[in-house]
Amino acid sequence: MSGMASTSENEVDQMLQSAVRQMRSACGVDLTFGGPRSLSAPNAITIRHLDGNLAQSLRHLRVRAGSGLGGKALASGKPAMVRDYFNADEIVHTYDQAVAPEKIYTALAIPVMLDRAPAGLLYLAHRSTVVLGDRTVARAMTVVRRLERDLLVNQEVRRRVAEQLTHTRMELVGELRDELESIIDLVHDPVARRRLSSMSDRLRRLAPDRAASAGGPLSKREADVLRLVALGAKNNDIAADLGLRPNTVKAYLRSINRKLGATNRTHAVRLARQAGLLD
Repeated sequence: MSGMASTSENEVDQMLQSAVRQMRSACGVDLTFGGPRSLSAPNAITIRHLDGNLAQSLRHLRVRAGSGLGGKALASGKPAMVRDYFNADEIVHTYDQAVAPEKIYTALAIPVMLDRAPAGLLYLAHRSTVVLGDRTVARAMTVVRRLERDLLVNQEVRRRVAEQLTHTRMELVGELRDELESIIDLVHDPVARRRLSSMSDRLRRLAPDRAASAGGPLSKREADVLRLVALGAKNNDIAADLGLRPNTVKAYLRSINRKLGATNRTHAVRLARQAGLLD
């Protein structure tokens, strides 16, 4: 179920629409159709797309696990096939009334799997006694496997984008916390200091000291400050270069020394180089 949680039903539906057309073209069958599993009804799929249909009776039909040919495939997670659909004993004939206008004889239902759970179903069918041979089934499976691969790629892209956004937000929170701590040093009113310190503590819980994208315990802004320190820049020069106030630079240096266990800026540069945080 996790795959569908991170890949929207609408995205799966759009890909299935294209796959229905591709499957009919690749397999040369009379009819193809299919639809996605709904997040609101995880044990069912809704048929939304048809190619080669004679009527509209299958459109919007909800197929539940265990019922009908598709329900059998949905429940098992494996393809299911019948010859002579209306006389087949191996399926539950829940949807015969909807299937009847399509005059289906031979049919195959294939689940589209994502993270070992069905994300949708694809069907192909003949209206005559033509048998779906191995070559036809293989072509159908190629379409399904291609679709499954595309869904996995789509899911991975979404995961990486979300991960990057989370990382960026955490970095911004960390920088905001550092700025706030520098402001606290300038505030003399005890009530205001306590309120600002309380706010800083809350931000620290959201973005505690952690390994940042550079691979060390410094935030990006702290790494920028330390890089300029290593080049011999003074606080006022660093402030001008990074668009900060001198007192903010001092606050960053205090944070850097605390994180690295340094006694002064020269010591901090040496420790950072030893840790591989500076070139």
